[in-house]
Amino acid sequence: MPEDPFTTPVAPRPRAVPAGLTIAPAGPEDLPAARALHERCSAETLARRYHGPVGEADRYLAHLLSPRHGHSFAARTTEGAVVALGHLLWDGEDTEVALLVEDAWQRRGVGSAVLGELLAGARAMNRPGVYAVTRVSDTGMAATMRSTGLPLEFARDGGTVVIGATLAPPVAPPVLSGPVTGSR
Repeated sequence: MPEDPFTTPVAPRPRAVPAGLTIAPAGPEDLPAARALHERCSAETLARRYHGPVGEADRYLAHLLSPRHGHSFAARTTEGAVVALGHLLWDGEDTEVALLVEDAWQRRGVGSAVLGELLAGARAMNRPGVYAVTRVSDTGMAATMRSTGLPLEFARDGGTVVIGATLAPPVAPPVLSGPVTGSR
């Protein structure tokens, strides 16, 4: 029986940025580059990300890149092409994460690196957790979430899975109240 991609544990992977890419915040000024990313993505990749009609994917970009609705990060080549977008979206008290990685850059650690930036942003804002909404068939997103090493919860509803990740609070260094003494 094949392994279930939603429950099979994996070891956390390092979040190194793949060679030739940089990851930086993205905003409304990146709309043309984001549309170009959509043009290079397959219909299957766009459908996995947007869960709706592929022809309407460009409609969502202005909303997603608006700082009013969350934070976005883009992975760019040295030439400036956006090859991945990640979004941290405010949903009331909850925080959604969403990723889109160009087909040619998938399975190279790009999504994991962008997700690492999103999680760092959520932690910096003291969010207790994040969630991703994906299709049962989207094993790539499931694997990317599992690779974080965070405690995850999976809720299936028909063909959709919501993957919740609990974020540990940042660990502050201990505050010493007096001189440190001890033997050597």
